[in-house]
Amino acid sequence: MDRYGDALVLGVDTMDNEHRQLAALFVEFAAAMKKEDAHQRAKAIVEKALALTNEHFEHEEELMVQTAYPAIEDEKFHHRNLRLKLTTLVGDALNNGVSDPVTMRNLGVMQKLLFAHIDGPDRQLANYLIARGSA
Repeated sequence: MDRYGDALVLGVDTMDNEHRQLAALFVEFAAAMKKEDAHQRAKAIVEKALALTNEHFEHEEELMVQTAYPAIEDEKFHHRNLRLKLTTLVGDALNNGVSDPVTMRNLGVMQKLLFAHIDGPDRQLANYLIARGSA
């Protein structure tokens, strides 16, 4: 998470590695915006971010099942809600183009949603896993 600090490091290597990959895509997206073929690059990065997010949520849900996480249903609901928001924002970003102010605003919203999820529900899950010795 280098650029975003240690505040998002949870102490569960698999989760932290996935979070680092997702955070890196925001940096990659911003860099892609400065290239000549910005739309194609940005589209590929956004699609990759959405796919990684889905994989990450599936991985977390597997961890919850394996460890009998007591808040599993709340977390699954949180994941579904976040997927819906991110899918909507990604669709809007891809339809408006990478230089559109709405796209840049949506990128910021996506980043805040993801980081709030990491610092909230993911931190709770990580603390649970660490306490159980499952990290």
